[in-house]
Amino acid sequence: MDILIKGGLIVDGTGEKPFYGDIAIDRDMITEIGENLDASKARKVVDAKGLTVTPGFIDGHTHSELNILKNRQHPNALYQGISTVVTGQCGLGFAPMKPEQFEDSIKINSGIFGDYRHYLKGWTTFGEFLDQLDGSGVNVAANVSHNAIRQMVTGFKNVVWSEKERREAQEVIRQTMKEGAVGFSVGLSYYPGGYSDTEELIALCQIVQEYDGLFCVHQRLDDGQVPLRPRYEAAEIARKTGVRLNMLHYRTGSMEEDYRTLFEPFKDIEAAGNKVYYEYYPYMVGAGLVLALVPGWAQQGSYAEIMERLTSKELRGKLLKDMDERHKYFFGPDQTATVILTKDPYSRDLGKTFARISEENHETFSETIIRLLVENELQVGFAGVENQSEELKKKLYDDQYKLFMDDRYTIGSDTIPAGMLCHPRGFGSFARIIAYMRERNVPVEYIVKKLTSMPAEMYHLEGRGVLKAGMKADICLMDYENVKDQATFEDPRQRATGVEALYINGLPALEHGNITGILAGHALRRGEK
Repeated sequence: MDILIKGGLIVDGTGEKPFYGDIAIDRDMITEIGENLDASKARKVVDAKGLTVTPGFIDGHTHSELNILKNRQHPNALYQGISTVVTGQCGLGFAPMKPEQFEDSIKINSGIFGDYRHYLKGWTTFGEFLDQLDGSGVNVAANVSHNAIRQMVTGFKNVVWSEKERREAQEVIRQTMKEGAVGFSVGLSYYPGGYSDTEELIALCQIVQEYDGLFCVHQRLDDGQVPLRPRYEAAEIARKTGVRLNMLHYRTGSMEEDYRTLFEPFKDIEAAGNKVYYEYYPYMVGAGLVLALVPGWAQQGSYAEIMERLTSKELRGKLLKDMDERHKYFFGPDQTATVILTKDPYSRDLGKTFARISEENHETFSETIIRLLVENELQVGFAGVENQSEELKKKLYDDQYKLFMDDRYTIGSDTIPAGMLCHPRGFGSFARIIAYMRERNVPVEYIVKKLTSMPAEMYHLEGRGVLKAGMKADICLMDYENVKDQATFEDPRQRATGVEALYINGLPALEHGNITGILAGHALRRGEK
């Protein structure tokens, strides 16, 4: 054997009780688990006494693909014991992609992903994109995104698809599933995906269901006119297609909202046999793309066309009026969100709230947003501010505990790694949920199952998520009682603590709490054994 991990408390990911034992690794596989395995047969023995040994964690929600392609390592994940990430969420993604759309797509989405055009080789098919992710710091699985499918068929246009276009899109998504996509994601507050109607999504999900892929939903903005309409839309699509459903970053956000109402739109389809999952990250506020605050009519077309509308004197009045209506659905009435800039990491506006910048420049909220977008070539993101009352904080964290204890819920960090002052969730979500649930006396085997075998099952990641002979050797060794997030909104890139070692495909990605530099990750393709 190559490696023997000896004497640790093994939490195998199945939800069964922990036990003490040894794990033998040969090449990239677990070959044996048992007590007192023969250390003389191992080339290397790792002393795991006092440590908890688990499968490598699986983060089912990231926006890390371009960052990984540029930097290869993914340190924020490694320090948390994460061996596998899923990208292409929220309808945002870059494969498949026509060569002539590559530059526009990256520039338009640079507020989340950064502008890495000059570091990327480019690709056309989904399979070519996955090929480039081989040899990364972590394993990477990917959804095909709605925006990418739309761009392949009708570009960045604001159109409702004809029957012919729906059929063309079905063939595109069928090919991506054949090439390894683990699911299909939509982000219906982003464009061009937000131009779609429900019939379009039903047509696409019919193909996803044929391959037993997962339909991941970042729902439309709730305009308040029809209560919970975006949630019922997701339920309708699942009901009509039978596709497995995953509701992204789905949690409560106010004193008035009862956590049990989150399940209400889906109770009928679940009773009928539809599989529904839910996911959240353990923070009270989010982050996103500032361009999403611009109304859809102003976002269609190329980067140059968007910039032309943002600077148009003739359109200024209509743009400001529509934005005044739109941004309240993102930030709420108090308008507290801070600026993340991926273009200039030393900007004087970095980390300030939009409200403060508006006041300093004697502008309205919407005027500030437009100016920042233009000056920074759309490379502007936002992060919320955790300034809630203590009463509200307690209520929301209590809700998060209750949701975590529901067997349908898992955790996804929603990592957005671009920008110096990013949201801390990318560096802290998994360590934070472990620490929080540990303090709530949730059994370690339950916590670990939520972060390993459950997402592996959701995305059909064969050979991952459980410690047993014949599975891939993705293994985390942690000082369980001391696992803790350190990242804050003021200093969001602080590494989590408590993970001592991480093996990915049998190779040490992290040892003695430090990254080794070994790029042990593979691209994981749907159906791959």
